[in-house]
Amino acid sequence: MRELSEQALATLMKGSSTIEEDAFGIKVAKLGDGSFLKLYRRKRLFSSALWQPPAERFARNAERLNELGIRAPGIVDTFNVPERLLNGVLYTPLPGDTLRNLWKLASVQERALEVEGFGRFLGELHGLGVYFRSLHLGNVLKLPDGRLGLIDLSDMRISGRPLPNWKRKRNVRHMLRYQLDAHWLATLHLEELLRGYASYAGESATQALRSAIGALRPSIPQGASNTP
Repeated sequence: MRELSEQALATLMKGSSTIEEDAFGIKVAKLGDGSFLKLYRRKRLFSSALWQPPAERFARNAERLNELGIRAPGIVDTFNVPERLLNGVLYTPLPGDTLRNLWKLASVQERALEVEGFGRFLGELHGLGVYFRSLHLGNVLKLPDGRLGLIDLSDMRISGRPLPNWKRKRNVRHMLRYQLDAHWLATLHLEELLRGYASYAGESATQALRSAIGALRPSIPQGASNTP
């Protein structure tokens, strides 16, 4: 991770367009060459971000996912801006659109097929040891070739061995926090989700997942509105 001055960061971002921002400023920007810049602010002078910067986690996870055959952004650079308590990652974005956006426009039959494919993808992630706390349908892209890829990767751990059932359950709990995602995955198309998951993860892991979703059902948001 290289060190940038505040002026060097301003030069890098000259002519960029804002993709995402909050009350503290820009979070994601698109640069003139088409690459994306994601910025992380350290909100406290001393925090875990000092020795484990989220930009480095993003880069490490992206590189590891690509090694495992899971599509993720291509990393260009990581840097630290001490004057601004910032760290950042520069990357080549994946093409495509999020599953959430695509499924809003799909027919029930089309969405059912898509959910089965997502279930297979989820089984693959769990089998590869990918524990993605921010796994939701806004962070999964469908690429032009039909494959699925992941974005926003700092909140991830990759163990290299299949996740135990308790971690799979916890991962599903995170995923079903979003009302529209939960409506599709745990209500309308639960059987398709589980059928896809079983095609990769096997019946034992799938039954454990079914039980986990059943146990979570009373706390799953109801209805079809979205609150990401």
